[in-house]
Amino acid sequence: MALSLFMTSCGAQEPAYDINSTATPGESILKPVPIEDNPNFVSNNYTGVPATAETTEAVFSSSDGLCVIEKKPSYYDVTLDYTGGDYYKAGAAYGEAIMLARPDYAEYMEPYIYENITMAFPGVNDYEGVKLRCDEIFGSLDEKYRQELLGISDTMGEGEGFVKDGIISRDEMILAQLIPDVLRGTSCSSITINGNNTASGERISCRILEWPLGTENQMCEVHTVFRSVNGDKSYTSVSVLGFLTILTAVNDNGVMMGEHDVGGGSVYEFEGRKSYTYGLRYALESFETAREAAEHLAAEASSYTFSVNILVTDEKDALCVEQCVLEECGRTVIRDSGTPLHKGLEWDDPNCLCVVNTFAVDGNMDQMTADRVNIDRWEKYNRLFSGETGLTLDRFKELITCEKTDTDLVNIRSNDVVHMVIADYDTKKIQAVLTGTEGVVDTPEFFDLGSWE
Repeated sequence: MALSLFMTSCGAQEPAYDINSTATPGESILKPVPIEDNPNFVSNNYTGVPATAETTEAVFSSSDGLCVIEKKPSYYDVTLDYTGGDYYKAGAAYGEAIMLARPDYAEYMEPYIYENITMAFPGVNDYEGVKLRCDEIFGSLDEKYRQELLGISDTMGEGEGFVKDGIISRDEMILAQLIPDVLRGTSCSSITINGNNTASGERISCRILEWPLGTENQMCEVHTVFRSVNGDKSYTSVSVLGFLTILTAVNDNGVMMGEHDVGGGSVYEFEGRKSYTYGLRYALESFETAREAAEHLAAEASSYTFSVNILVTDEKDALCVEQCVLEECGRTVIRDSGTPLHKGLEWDDPNCLCVVNTFAVDGNMDQMTADRVNIDRWEKYNRLFSGETGLTLDRFKELITCEKTDTDLVNIRSNDVVHMVIADYDTKKIQAVLTGTEGVVDTPEFFDLGSWE
């Protein structure tokens, strides 16, 4: 079944052109930008400034001990133990601990769910279409994931169906896990630099997630570092409290993944389709290298709901799976730094790989050269990072945060940035910017989220 869907493939900004950009697609601009001399840039200094390691304010645990939530000042640190093998109990344990940590969960999460429904179904008050989509994608999940979602929804949900009444139902709780698959994609960008250009000789990868923060920035109150303890299937996910789907994550082998909405036409197919976000989760749990994970996701691409770009990196490889779900979008391909790009599109440094909200491979759907938002972000990444050698982590953070946030330009960091996650392959640690309720700021604080090993 096909339902029409209104959807954007970029952030919420208007496509205002960067007046400081003299580059057009096809020009080579290898020289790094002198950010200190640009009036639209802020000169942040992170040299010698360690990422903040926050102390625990309170601890909440499920009665069976499977889930422990540590409340930090800026985020929740969740550890969920799957080693017993019962996914229903694991999901229920997470739900129980959440209700202890945030008994007001429904007060901010239910409005957020309906804000996302409204984006997909403007002006529609009948939620039968939402339920059809949700049921189809939920039914396509592996049994262990279905049991996990039943566990958390049975524990936290009250009643069935979709009713905007200040109470989260079981169906609404399941939909919360499947928002990217059922309702909309994420607007994001990523950059990864290999060891040839870094001071440590090891890769640095960064993914910026842009997603609606809620009308009151309520999602900024519940940033979460989710640590799945499951033997060789373990991973660390940067997400939102209560979400078991994957937004940005790194597994214990250092395979980092994050999805980037591409869209793919005005028709949304869901019958016979399945969740790409849970496809990412399966890949994180199942593969030890970026190449293996990327090949699996590419092989499954035609069965997913949305066309997306998926960043997949490890110590050795940096890849983007251009995941096409419809033939009209082109073909699924695994892009690396040597893959031919759209005619007229240039990237100057093979030691860097960039991902924005459109396919870049020659022959695939081109929302790059015709869309100022995408081309501006692509060109900005190119100017900032191409040719930058001896790159330290501190300098990387200065470059990725150098744009002022109060301009009318298309910025790498829009006003919808939820988090910015950096995987440092030298230290094997994760650092992140977590947007606060005040919104995106010029000089953000980086948090030390620990090691992925």
